[in-house]
Amino acid sequence: MTEANDFDVLVIGSGAAGLTLALQLADHLRVALLSKSTLQAGSTWLAQGGIAAVLDPQDHFENHVQDTWIAGAKLSRPKAIEHTITNGPDAIRWLIDQGVPFTQDQQGYHLTREGGHSHRRIIHAADATGRAVHETLIKKCP
Repeated sequence: MTEANDFDVLVIGSGAAGLTLALQLADHLRVALLSKSTLQAGSTWLAQGGIAAVLDPQDHFENHVQDTWIAGAKLSRPKAIEHTITNGPDAIRWLIDQGVPFTQDQQGYHLTREGGHSHRRIIHAADATGRAVHETLIKKCP
């Protein structure tokens, strides 16, 4: 027998973007999340490194925009760069509020500097940031 389910929204994809959307919609709508395999099978789970955002008072959005423009061989869309970078700190704060265990040191969150960046702005969870983000978001899903 086939069981019917009634949802307001179907989110296709269980990576960081799909999980974030599902969590943000779940307060107001009935959400179903569809994954092609297990929840851990996507690219988010495998991502290492960290996430770049202007989190240090010594850094500025203009610096990050310029670094991104240069790293993208000046082929990127300026409005897309600006939107992503100006919203980066809020996105990181949201992840912290969800419980992502980003690496900390005596000064607070440990920020690294990676290729193409002029400042320390890479927040990370050891060297398994994607897995930490993914596990945290999965646990938050009802």
